[in-house]
Amino acid sequence: MAKTIYVNQIPITVEHRRVKNINLYIKPPEGSVLITAPRSISMKRIIKFAEEKAEWIARKRKEVQERSLQRELKPPEPKITEEQITHLEEKLKEYICKWEPRMGVHAAQWTFRKMKTRWGSCTVDTAKIRINTRLAVYPDECLEYIVVHELCHLIEPSHNKRFHACMDKFLPDWRQRKERLRS
Repeated sequence: MAKTIYVNQIPITVEHRRVKNINLYIKPPEGSVLITAPRSISMKRIIKFAEEKAEWIARKRKEVQERSLQRELKPPEPKITEEQITHLEEKLKEYICKWEPRMGVHAAQWTFRKMKTRWGSCTVDTAKIRINTRLAVYPDECLEYIVVHELCHLIEPSHNKRFHACMDKFLPDWRQRKERLRS
């Protein structure tokens, strides 16, 4: 049976469970606080534990609440039209024809994929490159940066000094283009 205690006016739900240790959770989106504890631990000991963690709880609750608020305020992903995808495909072909011969590499396959955390990816062993469809709403120079970036991985798989030297050689303004993607 759950009980509620208060530490610095923060409500904390306490549940006795079949667990070995006292556990503390801060749950999104509101930052609700849960403590689970073994059945053998007294409420007095749980309250003492919560009071010892009071500063940490307040700090983490605030972080969770701020992250949740940022997600809510983030504008929705723009809808990508067929026209934009067609333009993206045409520009990709143009950049492949431009960069593969210059760089002396060849990708076996290029595909588009909707990705959440990457602009592109390269499987070096198979020379397959994937491009994020969201690039359709960015300037063409950003797509060109990703094409060169992924082709550089066929020369150097890691993001090491050799890779950065490759990027500098073929696309000297790559850092500005990368920054444009972030803004």
